[in-house]
Amino acid sequence: MPGVRISGRYPNIDESGEFVIPTGSSKNGNNNQEEGPSSCCPFHTDHEADRLKREQLAREQGRPVYTLTREDESMREALKLFQAVRDDYRTADYGESFNWDEIAAEYKKQLIKFNHLPPRELKTPEEPLDWFAVAFRSQRRKDCDNVDLFDADKNAYEEAYYATNKSLLMYWYTDLDQDNNCLASCVWTDRDIARSVNTLPHHREAAQLSAGSYVHYTVDRCRIQWDPVNSTFKISSW
Repeated sequence: MPGVRISGRYPNIDESGEFVIPTGSSKNGNNNQEEGPSSCCPFHTDHEADRLKREQLAREQGRPVYTLTREDESMREALKLFQAVRDDYRTADYGESFNWDEIAAEYKKQLIKFNHLPPRELKTPEEPLDWFAVAFRSQRRKDCDNVDLFDADKNAYEEAYYATNKSLLMYWYTDLDQDNNCLASCVWTDRDIARSVNTLPHHREAAQLSAGSYVHYTVDRCRIQWDPVNSTFKISSW
């Protein structure tokens, strides 16, 4: 099922309506917060007929639109394994903070599964494949409404997912660390398609809501490049 992927410890609302971060038992037995496996916050159910209608509408409006390809759908599946490999991933280098080797191995497996889909149009079989990633790093103000922010972000990326005909491959949202640092990351099939969502209604609403919610924030734009010869990913600035 499609969805916004969030860390297993993302804050939620308890029965009393309070904003809380779940806790778990650590490996040493202490009752400390522990990074759980990524989970999925589902979007609404989608149907093939709806997807085709959106694709046609986008073309009529002159907007860039994603069409299914073997490589992109394989990447979508592989990114379900996306997880941090270091504690300071919210502020550390994007290429060194996540399990790219594991994702690369899974991507290679998924290429076989999606062999029935048309491939991307490449000049040569050895041509590297690119995906566009955004890492939004922020330090939240202590008095901001985190629940409203999360709901606004989820609505914005659900809107983007369908408006671009599923060009959004992954949206990963973390909890806050002890200094209120947070990381939200999304991966797209295409940079131009990613840019096109900034004018969508829910994206504008989320931007307005978040304007006064941060002490500071930075936006890193990255290229995720697949090397078919060495079966590895290279992460660089875009």
